[in-house]
Amino acid sequence: MSHPPLAIDVLDRFGEYRGDDEWLTAAWEQAQIVVCDPVNERIAADEDGLHYFDAATAPEGQRIYLGGDSPPVFTVLADLPDGLPGRWIKPDWDRRDLAIAVQAIAIGHWHATYRFHPTTGEPLSARQAGWELEAVSGRPVFPRTDPAVIVLIDDGADRVLLAQHRRYSGTPKTGPAAVRSNRYACIAGFVEPGESAEAAVHREVGEEIGIKIDRLVYVSSQPWPYPRSLMLGYRATADPAQQLLLQAEEITDARWFTRDEVRQMWVDTEDSTPSAVRISIARFLIDGWLAEA
Repeated sequence: MSHPPLAIDVLDRFGEYRGDDEWLTAAWEQAQIVVCDPVNERIAADEDGLHYFDAATAPEGQRIYLGGDSPPVFTVLADLPDGLPGRWIKPDWDRRDLAIAVQAIAIGHWHATYRFHPTTGEPLSARQAGWELEAVSGRPVFPRTDPAVIVLIDDGADRVLLAQHRRYSGTPKTGPAAVRSNRYACIAGFVEPGESAEAAVHREVGEEIGIKIDRLVYVSSQPWPYPRSLMLGYRATADPAQQLLLQAEEITDARWFTRDEVRQMWVDTEDSTPSAVRISIARFLIDGWLAEA
């Protein structure tokens, strides 16, 4: 695999149709519709893929045009208490289903969290087929994507440095936190205002584990719709002789792992963990390193 699992471009978004109300009305009548519940973080799907509705069977809710014209694809934001948890979308789904699910989950989160204008405080309503929000006054509000960096650090030989985040350590958990309970993972964090992605990698590594890295190389990116990140993946090398200085409020432990240890922790246990582990860019970076042996 040359790109992470969620880096998929299979649905033309046809931005020019978003302002064409006549076209959208006709498109709705022949649409494939996926139902997304951003409040309960669920989507209409099962182990095999998405459940599609048509105009006659789709529930009432906010309609958002996702793309396509043969057929057009919409999502409807509606209550879905029995749907599939969003973090259980599967890497072995049809690539089109996976791309649509990621887009629907991400835009749904934005609609659920942006209900008032950030400047005027007025209620927001949708326009442009759900891709803009507007109030009586003030500029339109556009979907937000938060850039974040993630890096896999090796020692230049046969080990990688992984850390255990405080949020996911200790007693095994249920729900989304179980995705990474007691798991050691890559260093990651958000890009700060006025900062390049590369500078963010160096800063996050320095803050969280207190070492310097070199040979920083960009690998790939993928969207992470929980709720609205774009993950920028990197590889780096560090001198293993450096002392680790852990950021106590963030990191409980960090250490160097061999390939056998990483494979046991990340690959051998995959059937018992939510599929968000397998579709993460962390897993993509780790799989790439394991394949180098």
